[in-house]
Amino acid sequence: MTEERQSYPLPTHSIPGLRLSDHVSDLTEIQLFLESRGIQTHNTRIDRYKKYLEQAARAGPINEAQIFKNTSDARFQSDIDWMLYVLREVHELMWILKGLKAYIPEGVDKKLLKIVSGSDFAALDTNTESRNTQFELRIASYFCQAGCEVDLSTDTDVIAITQDYAFYLECKRVASNNNLQQNLIKARNQLIERMPSRHGNKKVYGFIVADVTKVAFTHNGLTIGLTNDHSRDVVQEKLISIASSTMNMPIFTGCRDLLQCWLQIHIPSLIMHPPKTITRFSSFGIQASNLNRKSQKVLRIFREISEIGNRPDAREVPPEKLIPRTLVTLPTGTAFRLDEHLLVEFLKGGNNYGKMREEVIAELHFDGVKHEFTFLEFEMLVANIPTSVRKQYAASPDTARPALIIEMYIQRYPYENGGSVSDGLSPKDRRDA
Repeated sequence: MTEERQSYPLPTHSIPGLRLSDHVSDLTEIQLFLESRGIQTHNTRIDRYKKYLEQAARAGPINEAQIFKNTSDARFQSDIDWMLYVLREVHELMWILKGLKAYIPEGVDKKLLKIVSGSDFAALDTNTESRNTQFELRIASYFCQAGCEVDLSTDTDVIAITQDYAFYLECKRVASNNNLQQNLIKARNQLIERMPSRHGNKKVYGFIVADVTKVAFTHNGLTIGLTNDHSRDVVQEKLISIASSTMNMPIFTGCRDLLQCWLQIHIPSLIMHPPKTITRFSSFGIQASNLNRKSQKVLRIFREISEIGNRPDAREVPPEKLIPRTLVTLPTGTAFRLDEHLLVEFLKGGNNYGKMREEVIAELHFDGVKHEFTFLEFEMLVANIPTSVRKQYAASPDTARPALIIEMYIQRYPYENGGSVSDGLSPKDRRDA
């Protein structure tokens, strides 16, 4: 997970999201759509996502290894890891479904057949063809939802026809920073080769679309955010950094009607406050320089289409006002433990803790539940404790021990009515664009 963190105020409302039952319904609809076009989904990754989410919706134990038999990786540790990785895949498929419900592009069946045959998780994908195709369908969905005529049957990845213009898009999934320039230049050259000046009676404009998730997050895994805004900013900062690195690349050279390089990151995120699992679809556009007035008008139309994800889903659970937790009542018999080396180092004002972030350093037992806290949670807590308070703790170590554990509990569960991270699931935030 990422290490970036800043200070963000505690949110006052929950994040809107869809129920697990809505995810299952959409996967069922995807299956029916595919099978109506002669594409079988039995014993494919789509079938396995559905089985997983059906079990999760029943709130019972899930045997992930039995559902996803060929998945063995250190990144799949906790229940939340599994949920986030599954949702990353499902939310992209749900986004594609939205587009197909609005418009079925020419050549879509060949693309759909490829994505069904892909491996279960992008993080473990060794053959990128399926995910490359899924990315093309993800981009096509924006234009389908916007009411464009979309063609996926040509050598150009996506052709989208608006009322007045034709957009030619080349889509690239970039595996590392080392081949970023190579991929962007390749896309530009493909547009030079494939893009005519007119499509029928419409003027043609070109766009490069690049998924740079693995450039930003080499682990191709998960991110964590203190709040929804923090989670958004972590991803946006990565996009801005990648965009800055392209400034000296000849992306637009020799392609007069290439207007923008559109960067995207698609990654799941665990939000701590309020607890939520989401999938971020974040975007950042690099605009060609010296655009004339007409090109700027066309680019505004393109941007309106790229922001189609701002439309709320009618099924979303609306935001709920959250009640901040001000105290914790601990019953008689409550037991707690805090790593002694950690406590001593903290009280003397040092920071040489020698701990891994995922290492359990504290426990709190009450009401038959054992709460375990990691060093990451301790780090997040003490980063906001002023020196004066630390000195007060040092004067009374026996008071410091339970106080720190209770503060970690409140940090993890800051709301009286906040629920858990599995209570709400969101396929957002495409608003990051």
